[in-house]
Amino acid sequence: MVRIGAHVSSSKALDLVFDRGKEIGAETIQFFLNSPRSWKTKIRTDKEIENFLNKKNSHNIYPVVVHASYLYNLASDDIDLRKKSIKGVIEDLILCDELDIDYYVIHPGKAKGLKDEKAIENIKKSLEEIFSKTNVKTIFLLETLAGQKGEIGKTTKELKELLSVIPEEKSGVCVDTCHIFSAGYKINTEEGFNNYKQEVETLIGLKKVKLIHCNDTKTPYNSKKDRHQHIGEGYIGIKGFEFFLNDSFFGKLPYIIETPKIGNYDQINMERLRKAIKYTLVRP
Repeated sequence: MVRIGAHVSSSKALDLVFDRGKEIGAETIQFFLNSPRSWKTKIRTDKEIENFLNKKNSHNIYPVVVHASYLYNLASDDIDLRKKSIKGVIEDLILCDELDIDYYVIHPGKAKGLKDEKAIENIKKSLEEIFSKTNVKTIFLLETLAGQKGEIGKTTKELKELLSVIPEEKSGVCVDTCHIFSAGYKINTEEGFNNYKQEVETLIGLKKVKLIHCNDTKTPYNSKKDRHQHIGEGYIGIKGFEFFLNDSFFGKLPYIIETPKIGNYDQINMERLRKAIKYTLVRP
């Protein structure tokens, strides 16, 4: 059965992510290890890690997901920035292993003036270095992106190439519904959804998809913009989420909302997704 949850704050102490998840009725959670817009990292004590693991074992919240910093850019031609990003990812993965994190999600990178081919080459070299220096249990997920400002990962073909340098058993994909719709996949129609599913199956295999970032979008189809909106209030609409939630494959994955943090909208958005599950509609 599908598990539905949300991105929650990790401020003050990491173990509080479970309390915050429980408070809103999340069945799965995602959080940042540090501020996503700062290079400053916080040293986690043995006690903090112990508290986190105790709550992970006692709360019925899983899988547990960490999202990488937005500052990392594995595609950059700025050697210092790329080295800093690689170092940050390696440190994140080591901590994720200590915390027994299930999935680590990262935006592959931005070309920023480079040709896509060169940016992809840089990301592949970065990934090769990361996996030559780590050996962790946490599964590394490349997130689908909208194609905003030179983002790499906007097509399944690009993801296939990036996945080729990551050990098979350690890699996967996180599908963001807002991003793929904005990138040009019309997932709110039956034909568009089926075409996307078939493309994923053909190029990388459905089994590579481990997680759904479930977000509506404030911008129209193929906008190439990353603007999350509340479920059913954007251009995707509730129909698009019904296709995913009632699909024989996608309907078994964990869903995490990253919608605007306004009032009790986390609970509202999760409830909208739960109401969209209609088991009589399960697709072949």
